Order: sequence, then structure tokens, then C-alpha cells
Amino acid sequence: MLQRLFLGFAPNDTQRQQLLQLQQCVTPQLTLHAKPVSKANFHLTLAFLGLANQAQKTQLLEAVDKLHRPRFTVQLDKLAVWPKAQVCCLKGDMVSPALALLASQAQNLAQQLQLHQSEHPFRPHISLFRKTKYFNAFDNELALKDLAKTPITELTITPDQIHLYLSSSSDSGVEYHILHSWPLE
Repeated sequence: MLQRLFLGFAPNDTQRQQLLQLQQCVTPQLTLHAKPVSKANFHLTLAFLGLANQAQKTQLLEAVDKLHRPRFTVQLDKLAVWPKAQVCCLKGDMVSPALALLASQAQNLAQQLQLHQSEHPFRPHISLFRKTKYFNAFDNELALKDLAKTPITELTITPDQIHLYLSSSSDSGVEYHILHSWPLE
């Protein structure tokens, strides 16, 4: 059976609450078609891997066990809309060497296991809305400090684990489940 997988990082409970507050502030700027990401689904994707069979999943688990998994901090401080992906997200422009290493290793694993490889360079972000077609009031990017009444000026993520997520569809929408976790060193 094929499973839709990705590697990523989970924000903590306080950060999830801050992201919910940010969603509420941004909602008036979006079209009615925008779908908010649920609190349980907030994550920072390291690498989307796509559909994997059981053998690929087993090899992936073994390979991530052996990776150098350095700790890192990333600052997310801009709202962005990516029209092609139809996503509104909180993103950061600075990628630390440790995070860049993790992203590179994840893409190498995807290539070795013949899984999905991103055609875009790694961009740290947390999706806030899906099916976002237009921002009514501003361009594709906006510094959070320029958005009136925003509850946060930036979100600093310092995870202590990397997770393998399963993306599954249900009647209520997409749900992300952590299948396995590894500590960052």
C-alpha cells in the first residue's frame, strides 16, 4: 500500500496558538475560498516525499536514523502567498547552515529512494491557508510588522525532533499523522 509521506517539524503548543491568532488576523484579507489549516496540521515541511511503498518507507526510516540531525533555529517573519501552490504561509528568508544541511540530506534521500524531489529551493514556511487564490489588500509578500493588529511579529522555531508524517485524506479534509520521530542532536 502506498503512503503519502513528508519529513518536517512541529511547532510547540504556544506557537500553534500564535499561528491560529495570525490566521484570524489574515482571514479578512483572503478570498472566501481560502481554507485555514487546522491547528493539528501546522508544521514546517523539510521535504515532501510523495507516495512511498513499504520498502521505500523502511529504507527511509533506516536512512534517517543514520543522518546527522543538527539542531537549528529558524525565524519566520513574512506572510507570503504562493499563487501556483495556492498557499498562504508564514515564511522565513534566512536558512541556517544546519537547516540547509538537513534539507539537502532529505532531498538526497528522496533521490536515492526514488521519491518526490522538490523542483524549488528549500524555503522554510508554515502553511496557514490552502486554496488561497488572491490577497485582496496586499501583494504576494508582506512583513508581519506591516499588518495591522497582528498578534506576532515573528515566530522562532527551534525544534528538538524531526518527524516522518503521513498525509491522509478524510471526510473532514487532509490530516497529518506523525509516524516516527528522531531527536535532533
